[in-house]
Amino acid sequence: MFDPRLIFSFCLASFLLIGCATTDGPATSSRPSVDQRLPTPTPPTSQPIPEPASSPVPVITLPHMQGRAVVRLALLLPFSASNEALRDQAQSMLNAAQLAVLESNDLRLVLLPKDTRGSEIGAGEAARSALRDGADIIIGPLLSRAVLGAARAVSNRQIPMIAFSTDRNVAGNGVYLMSFQPEVEVARIINYAANNELTSFALLRGQTAYGQRVEQALYQHAAANGAHVTAVETYARDTRTMNAPAARIAQNENRQAALVAWRAAGGFGDPALDPNFVFDLPFAAVLLPESGIRLQSLAPLLPFYDVDPRKTRFLGTGLWLDESLTREPALRGGWFPGPDPQSMNEFTTSYEQAFSHKPQRLAALAYDAVRVAGTIAQTDHDNQIQVRIDQLEDARGFTGATGLFRFDGTGLVEHMLAVYEMRRGQFVVIDPAPSEFAPVGF
Repeated sequence: MFDPRLIFSFCLASFLLIGCATTDGPATSSRPSVDQRLPTPTPPTSQPIPEPASSPVPVITLPHMQGRAVVRLALLLPFSASNEALRDQAQSMLNAAQLAVLESNDLRLVLLPKDTRGSEIGAGEAARSALRDGADIIIGPLLSRAVLGAARAVSNRQIPMIAFSTDRNVAGNGVYLMSFQPEVEVARIINYAANNELTSFALLRGQTAYGQRVEQALYQHAAANGAHVTAVETYARDTRTMNAPAARIAQNENRQAALVAWRAAGGFGDPALDPNFVFDLPFAAVLLPESGIRLQSLAPLLPFYDVDPRKTRFLGTGLWLDESLTREPALRGGWFPGPDPQSMNEFTTSYEQAFSHKPQRLAALAYDAVRVAGTIAQTDHDNQIQVRIDQLEDARGFTGATGLFRFDGTGLVEHMLAVYEMRRGQFVVIDPAPSEFAPVGF
């Protein structure tokens, strides 16, 4: 058995050597033009920054790659961003990309890590550096503004970009988004809930672009299932603003009025034990598209206002796939969508063996992006690289660490998701991810 850490050290040294080999101008390369079916990206409204004129600099080819076709994968991530969480995410995604190269056993693949600094300008500079180094495919960036900057830099080069932003507005024209889309997650959980006789929904969400997208998707998929959205409340990002919207979603004023009437009619003691006290919420399930500490602050407010999670189903999005949330009693019995657990567990195990710690949440996306890039970069009879965009949009999709997924012609991705139930100390799959896509048009 090989020691993964030794091989990763060698791989990283190779990546840095090649990535640093050219810094001043466009490299001479045997890379042919991309398949003509690749749509030419439409330049943004602002003018692209011209590349400085310089003399060609030869690309260094490592000894073990002499005579072989080389697929150069530029990995654009915020390695030096001011935000520590972003830096940690970037490092974990780089680790996952290295793991994908190793496990693919594809000796053509070379990573070119490029630092976007977490900014639009930095991403543009990183993309232009990748072009000078002869990149065949760009993987990343992570943030929507960085995707815009990188897309502007490569807009006339016909090089596909597999990015990680969740902002649908940056997709298309050669940009493909690998990220989990909230619309797909909402569709999965609402379809499952409706199939289990839950036909009325409430939504308690943050005042964010993500929350707005969840709300639009909820209305769409509830209607498609013959269900109804009966209540929507929003809150600001400060957790102290959650209390009043939670009370409104719980119909607290109406409940208090019903209690007054019940007591006036002679009721006493615990109204929950008196069959004469009847108060029904206008929804069978409530969707809470929140994560982490905010979700741990939000969820207990509903039982405090007498929304019983044993009677009203709590629903979530993929943000719930967080082991720390299994300790929150209010979420027990809640349902949420997530990637295929078997694929994710295999990836997590390999990652931990190689790096001795758990991967960050988005690391699996970087792993899958590298594997996809290797698949669509084909070597022809002349030992030249051809990037096949038609295979990137194959309706049968790909299987990776995140399970089964596919891209469409608009640059968006569709993941086949499982449905999980939150239980004490764990989440359990209650509906497996589908093993294949329905034919396009059905």
